[in-house]
Amino acid sequence: MAFYSKHIKGTTDEGNANAGDKAVVKLRSDASDLTWEVKMDGRRLTQGWQEFTTSHDLRVGDIVIFRHDGDLLFHVTTFGPSCCEIQYDDVFHKSSDSDLAMNQETRESVSPSDKSCFVARVTPTNLRKDSLFLPRGFSRSNGLTNRECEIILLNEYEKPWTASLIYYKTTGDVYIRTGWRRFCRENRKRVNGLLTFKLVQAGTKPVLQLCSSMHNRDCLRASSSRSQERFLTLTLTPYSLTKSKLCLPGKFVWLNGIENARKITLVDRYGVKRTTSLRPDNNYGAMRMGKEWREFCEANGVKAGESFTLELIKEEEEEEEDTAATHLLKFCTKA
Repeated sequence: MAFYSKHIKGTTDEGNANAGDKAVVKLRSDASDLTWEVKMDGRRLTQGWQEFTTSHDLRVGDIVIFRHDGDLLFHVTTFGPSCCEIQYDDVFHKSSDSDLAMNQETRESVSPSDKSCFVARVTPTNLRKDSLFLPRGFSRSNGLTNRECEIILLNEYEKPWTASLIYYKTTGDVYIRTGWRRFCRENRKRVNGLLTFKLVQAGTKPVLQLCSSMHNRDCLRASSSRSQERFLTLTLTPYSLTKSKLCLPGKFVWLNGIENARKITLVDRYGVKRTTSLRPDNNYGAMRMGKEWREFCEANGVKAGESFTLELIKEEEEEEEDTAATHLLKFCTKA
């Protein structure tokens, strides 16, 4: 009540007896450069709040902190139940409700000879609709068109979830419905996660199995060039400076196989090297760099609010007759 009275009540329609009931607050976060408009009913966030929570993959038990940034604008920071800030691998965008947008969330297996696999991205749209589009080539090659039946989704440990396979005759599209959202949430698959599925059984009740993380990584590496996966763009936010915290996203760490590294060398634009520590920041693969990153940013003239691009370079160095790999993050340019 104190927060509401100080920052929201009376800010709209002073002549209205229900002042504040029609207020529309704007929410922003470090996970995106988008702004969400959310209506209020008294002190409750209503229309628009569900879209915000779905986009940020918020769940029961997560913690949300609101910072007032003036007028009806609030900056939102999200934390998991362990009080660690949730890290998002990609900057996401507001989803489209069109089927075309949903159809772009899956793609064929990266191997032309393997028609039994496809790659899917977990998105706010397919979670909200509880629906996953299956690539047309995959559906046709495996006899999944012109039929509607139950389909079994297995996780990496072969635990089953039941869903429905739906065929739309007018478009020829095939979807998994009524079970996709539950499968993702119970297996802790967050928004923007890439999942590789393999059809392990056809017949009257098809079975799709989620491939292991290593298989997912191999597929991702095969589908993107080395030049794409070794570059990373970060933004130096006021939060990063206040908390002295800068992280490498989990997806970048995972793709480049540095999840077990405990140190990394930062190379600034002048070629000066600074070795800093790496440690896990949360349960989603992000790695937090040591305090040396602040000096690194200052040397490169990076200020709050600015983005910069880094290149990951792997070097081999000799250590007592053994060859050890060391990783460098080299400053490229301001974005």
